[in-house]
Amino acid sequence: MPVRVLVLLSLLAPGLAGAAADTPQTVVNLLDYVSVEYPAFVRDGRVLDADEYAEQVEFSAQAHDLIAALPANPQRAALLAQATELSRLVQAKADAGPVTALARSIQRGVIEAYAVAVTPRQAPDLAAAATRYAADCAQCHGVRGDGAGPAATGLDPAPTDFRDAARASARSAYGLYNTISLGVSGTAMAGFNHLSEDERWALAFYVSAFSADDALRARGATAWERGSGRDRFPDLAAVATTTPSEARSAGGDAEAILAFLRSQPSAVGAAPGSPIDFSIATLDRSREAWRAGRTDEAYQLAVSAYLEGFELAEAGLAGSDPELLKRTEQTMMAYRNAVRAGAPAQQLETAHAAAIALLHQAKRALSSANLLPTAGLASSLVIILREGLEAILVLAAMGAFLVKTQRHEGLPWLHAGWIAALLLGAVTWVVSSTLIAVSGAQREVTEGVTALVSAGVLLYVGFWLHSKSSATRWSAFIRGRMAGAVGGFGLKAGLAIALVAFLAVYREVFETVLFYQALWLQAGAAARSAVLIGFVAGAAALVLLAWAIVRFSVRLPLSLFFGASALLLAVLAVVFAGQGIAALQEAGKLPVSPLDFPAVPLLGIYPNLQGLLLQLALVTVIVAGWLMMRGPARRA
Repeated sequence: MPVRVLVLLSLLAPGLAGAAADTPQTVVNLLDYVSVEYPAFVRDGRVLDADEYAEQVEFSAQAHDLIAALPANPQRAALLAQATELSRLVQAKADAGPVTALARSIQRGVIEAYAVAVTPRQAPDLAAAATRYAADCAQCHGVRGDGAGPAATGLDPAPTDFRDAARASARSAYGLYNTISLGVSGTAMAGFNHLSEDERWALAFYVSAFSADDALRARGATAWERGSGRDRFPDLAAVATTTPSEARSAGGDAEAILAFLRSQPSAVGAAPGSPIDFSIATLDRSREAWRAGRTDEAYQLAVSAYLEGFELAEAGLAGSDPELLKRTEQTMMAYRNAVRAGAPAQQLETAHAAAIALLHQAKRALSSANLLPTAGLASSLVIILREGLEAILVLAAMGAFLVKTQRHEGLPWLHAGWIAALLLGAVTWVVSSTLIAVSGAQREVTEGVTALVSAGVLLYVGFWLHSKSSATRWSAFIRGRMAGAVGGFGLKAGLAIALVAFLAVYREVFETVLFYQALWLQAGAAARSAVLIGFVAGAAALVLLAWAIVRFSVRLPLSLFFGASALLLAVLAVVFAGQGIAALQEAGKLPVSPLDFPAVPLLGIYPNLQGLLLQLALVTVIVAGWLMMRGPARRA
């Protein structure tokens, strides 16, 4: 094996023997090298440079062996067959066209099957890249990128001429990014891994612009402004991985548009088009951080991928494929746990690939551009009913209690609490959509803490109601409070009622605001009216439900009313406790120990040890408290 081969492989995949995490990226890098360099050394069945050709044989064989060692994947067998054919073509000194096309095809297949990160996190800053190029690259490659810099004299081989039409035509910005990151063995081109990822991407886009002229870019800008090429280049990933020759093959203005977008990447932007797009991109960033040894960052990115991406698409997906929703949640949690637990590389890569595959399925099942009006209406209705039901039950029980006990002075406090929650919810909508971004972790921490506080308050109120469930005890309580009642409803009691009402409502409003923001973005013009109809219908249903609960609960006998109310609040306390633990786990604030147990989110039951233990403890406290209070109640 030539020394250059050893050097390049050491640059491409440090520690190949045990670095399974690097394997898909290594395959992509090798294939990129073959697709670009093979045409320069083999022509019409003749080898133009024996040493260079030997490297192409070695690289194609190495790519085949690495694909065979990739984690299990439904596409791996087809990729391996293609790699076998590529190696055969290279050894047979086949024409460059089929070799380059096949290498690029395998490269795209590996990128898709193993979710290799091939796009910058944000639009590259080409102004900063120009300064970096002048400082670090122009000495060899020249100010104009023609390979004629002052330090190029005597270098063998000569520095790359970025204006060479033949090579530039076969090179993507992603390929340039790899070269900048890893260097080129046997040459003066060293790797620039000391630069940040964003800086390397900016240099790659800056260098890719040398091969096009201003006339071509101007034509591309005009076509892009007319709306052409939006389907071909929907995001930076498409711009980064497309070569000029591929764009030329697409016909029309695709090559000119590519030239323009390489020089003006901000025209595309890196913002994901949907919550699921965000999840996919963020999980890829998480894996890259893990590969670099930044475990804490990898875990936080994995948490963000769920909370700030997939969770916001759950409402729509629940209506179209609830089973896919459940599997995707579980798989994303498995990846987070693998990162947090420091799992072996093979296990983490497998978990990542599984999560990405399911997210792509979810994206196909629920495209942001194709949300039907019926799906928008159903999703909107489900959100408002699901989020409002628990709050309605708490408010109805409290309102009925105040009316039943003739403490009408407390009703204004109750109404003040839930009205304040709704007003703050409106403020939350404005702030989160226009002023600041409320992160998924912030949302879940707020929901989790509020749910646990609410559980404690409801548990206390439930025990208090149960202690007054007999007519004798209630009469004694009323007599003891009669003197205080003359002076009106106390401030302390009023604030307590207002606080419980506020917590019960704002917890649901806060979550509802974020869900409706995501649903509104997913809905097209035709579906948004259906979303509004679903919201109005759901809100009306909640009002009717609240009226029915209050009206009929007031008519219940005193002991039955107090007993039923106490039971309802105790159940809600257990539900809120489970939901609070789950929210804090999703925010990454509490560990997760998965169990083989059925999930019932409506009851706050999630298959993990921490949440179930807390709920079991609360049930034990409730039962023990009921038994302790049962004896005195019977004697009374």
